[in-house]
Amino acid sequence: MVDGVLTLKFLVSLIVFGVLLIGAVMLVLRKSRFGPLFVALVVVVGGYFLYDQIRSTTSDASVLAEYREDSEIRHLKISKITFDSGLYTYKESILLEDEKTIRDILEDLSGLNLKREVNKEQGGAEYVLDLLVSNPNDNIIETGTIHITVGTEYINDYKIVSEKDHLKTIKELEVREDLEWEKE
Repeated sequence: MVDGVLTLKFLVSLIVFGVLLIGAVMLVLRKSRFGPLFVALVVVVGGYFLYDQIRSTTSDASVLAEYREDSEIRHLKISKITFDSGLYTYKESILLEDEKTIRDILEDLSGLNLKREVNKEQGGAEYVLDLLVSNPNDNIIETGTIHITVGTEYINDYKIVSEKDHLKTIKELEVREDLEWEKE
């Protein structure tokens, strides 16, 4: 499974696939003339459908896997980027320490339905988000950076297949006059 996500939709698909496969095998055992054809059809169509289901996930499970409710957010750096001649170039950035704004951005990114793109072409990203997060783990605090590349159609290597304005808060930050973006 992609990123360890096991959804109810996948389980139902797996059960339906199993029932159809058992029915097809029973046709073969009864020496039906269409049994082998039905088995082949169930395996090919069902296998592709299950494969397609495995590639689907949500942004909570894939992109924000290292962020938890008990995580302490140190800061978020948002960098605007452009893609030109096969390379990404950083244009300007802003460092946010306001926890409410950061949580609003994370809320915008959560709950998206995503599909893994195996052969995704480069380009399409508009922002790079570097989130410095501390997670309590037993008697120590682990601190690390979550790196997320975001565009209108993609988050990291995932295509966004749901309808949600996931860039809403970031776009609002761009037009705020009290914030100053630094050139890179």
